[in-house]
Amino acid sequence: MVLLAPILILLDTTALLSGTTRDWRGFSRLGECYVPEVVLEQLEFMSDHAAEPETEAVAREFNQFYPKSGWKKTNTIAEHPTLKPAPGHTLSKRARLTLEVLGCAYGLALRYPTSLVVLVANDQSMLQKVLALHVTNLCGLPVTALQQWHRTQRRPQVVNHHLQLMRSSPGTPSTPVNTRSLSAAKRTTSPAATVSRPVAYPAQRRRRSGRSLLIGLVSNLISLIVLAITVSAVWSVVSPASFKQFWQQLPIVGKPR
Repeated sequence: MVLLAPILILLDTTALLSGTTRDWRGFSRLGECYVPEVVLEQLEFMSDHAAEPETEAVAREFNQFYPKSGWKKTNTIAEHPTLKPAPGHTLSKRARLTLEVLGCAYGLALRYPTSLVVLVANDQSMLQKVLALHVTNLCGLPVTALQQWHRTQRRPQVVNHHLQLMRSSPGTPSTPVNTRSLSAAKRTTSPAATVSRPVAYPAQRRRRSGRSLLIGLVSNLISLIVLAITVSAVWSVVSPASFKQFWQQLPIVGKPR
């Protein structure tokens, strides 16, 4: 059985304001839930000063749910080059909050390298920035996908994808998704086998040379005899008359009496 990495769910303000107590309780069954400290502060402010009554009601509902929820507050933030504002560029309050939440998600991923951090938000640009970080154990998810995950108990495809990446490269939270970690393999060259050869002295060399010459002469003689027999057999079949005349002229055969 393959053990899956623990799931850490980090919820943005936009995700929390899109849910209810029933949703939040369901999220708790999917993994360990975290809320950035800046998000808690914003929801506390919204419970009395929201521009819309519906938003104010949801903020109050969450503030009542949170103390006994078992959820955790986090202020862990890590810096990343893509999460820094452009020099001289003034950010809006919402933009600053977005960068802080993204930095919090990145910080959790670094702090818990064997867990998958799932940032839940209803802000598409925020989810795209999570994707641009290229971190193996960090992914983004819209709140609708999280709600469907709770209802169907089927993990979203992006979650399964990152879990698979973590199994293939365990313990590398900051490794980009499109980068492979290469380990230097040391090659050991085995020395060539040395074959011991007997030393041949001059007398032995002369005897070996004589035997080799005699064997060569006998072999050549046998080859000539075999060749002569073969040629004679073919000649006697192809031209019997001429072969008979040649055969009778041989000294070893002589003329018939």
